[in-house]
Amino acid sequence: MDGPQSTDLVSPYNPSPAGNAFMLAAFAALVPVSLYTGFRYRTLLYTSIMVTGLLVEVVGHAAAAFLQFDPANRSLFCLFMIGTLWGATLIGSVNYLVLPRVMVIYGKNFSLVSHPAYFSISFLVLDIFALVFQSAGVTLASHSHTADEAAQGTRMLIGGLSIQVTSLVLFLAVYWFFRLKLSRRRYDLDLKFSSIFSSSRFSAWLLCMQISAVLLSIRAVIRVAAFSGGLSSDVAGSRLVTFTLDDSIVLLACTILVLAPAGRAFGNSWEKTSPFSSPEGSLDLPLRHQQRSRRRLKNMSISKPFTSATAFQPLNGGPPHLRHGTGPPPLTSPREAPVYVRPAYDLSPPPVVPLQNSQSLNQMYKEAGERRSGSWPLAPAPDSSRLVRPDTIWG
Repeated sequence: MDGPQSTDLVSPYNPSPAGNAFMLAAFAALVPVSLYTGFRYRTLLYTSIMVTGLLVEVVGHAAAAFLQFDPANRSLFCLFMIGTLWGATLIGSVNYLVLPRVMVIYGKNFSLVSHPAYFSISFLVLDIFALVFQSAGVTLASHSHTADEAAQGTRMLIGGLSIQVTSLVLFLAVYWFFRLKLSRRRYDLDLKFSSIFSSSRFSAWLLCMQISAVLLSIRAVIRVAAFSGGLSSDVAGSRLVTFTLDDSIVLLACTILVLAPAGRAFGNSWEKTSPFSSPEGSLDLPLRHQQRSRRRLKNMSISKPFTSATAFQPLNGGPPHLRHGTGPPPLTSPREAPVYVRPAYDLSPPPVVPLQNSQSLNQMYKEAGERRSGSWPLAPAPDSSRLVRPDTIWG
């Protein structure tokens, strides 16, 4: 029985020279624009991910340009596929960084979780899994020698694209649910950043963010459908599908995000709305995140309250009047006059209240009742013969 035959499972990919040159130039032209807006509005992490995605797209289309001279080159085909896959995924992930800032702007009452940064972390983890599965699937399928290896690589590629679709759809669902909650509770808005969310520039940017996420979701769904028949299918290698329903959609989403940057919508409040580092914009974490670990609390020694006998006895030395337990010197005024210093609380004995028996208490209550009722005898009038007449003083 013969062993597995080596089969050319990757069809010779023949990209359009004019279309590929246009895409290469368009993605390259967006790089300096993105760098300019990033340094101007100081959105370093946002701009870094965006520029990385654009550069990866440039590398992918450069590989497609060399693929025109050697259509059967598997390495160039693999580089082209990974470049276009990674570029769209990285460009879509910049929206995940902005969602927590949007929640910070409107206030704590509209946060869907205990800390909005959890959304960014969750979506970015999904994108990492998507990139890993896509890269592994393309590499295995493009360098496979059997039909089983090619099918396994295609399944991994479709799985990575499905994770990307799930991430984008969940992002849109969370954002639209947040907007629904916001529209029903306008009276709970935090007015600290009212100048931002009430501006037309911020509203236009929110619309651009949604459009880009929807476009990238449509592109990922189209790629899942195109690769369902394998990398050698007619749909996957079609120039019309690749240029119109793949590259053009990614370029349109990139253009929207670059020409409508998030830094321009947030203005000077970009750092203040960060839930990661800025104390002004970060939401309060739950109490369990502020507590120390049990092991650290167990090893800590808590001192007892000081009393007058131990208040001025330091453990590791100190000034002479503290080492000998004589107490601090008395405070003095600017004129060297002594200032009153209140003694320790345990040196002032509490007042002693004498114990009253029942007979004395009854007599006291009786006298108090007579005073209120008016039956208490009035004080005797003074003797008029002992008073001094006023006319004799001046006579």
